[in-house]
Amino acid sequence: MSEAAPIVLQMHAKDVVDPGDAALQELLANIAERTRDPARRDKLLNFLLTMPPLVEWSAEELEMLTETCAYIRSLARLGRELEVLNGD
Repeated sequence: MSEAAPIVLQMHAKDVVDPGDAALQELLANIAERTRDPARRDKLLNFLLTMPPLVEWSAEELEMLTETCAYIRSLARLGRELEVLNGD
């Protein structure tokens, strides 16, 4: 018996996700998974599913995203520093 050949579907340009969009989607999904408030989680997931690609965002929206990402990075840094101080 011969093995079945794998079926590879053709990729279309519309199927490709920009790396920036993919990173933002991953961030939002991770935040939604850790959000305990169902209403906030639903808002995050709704935005995740309906947000336009980053190339369509205005300069103001991109600036807000940049500031938010800087804030998240600072929280992560603070968390690591607290772990070191607490001996975790």
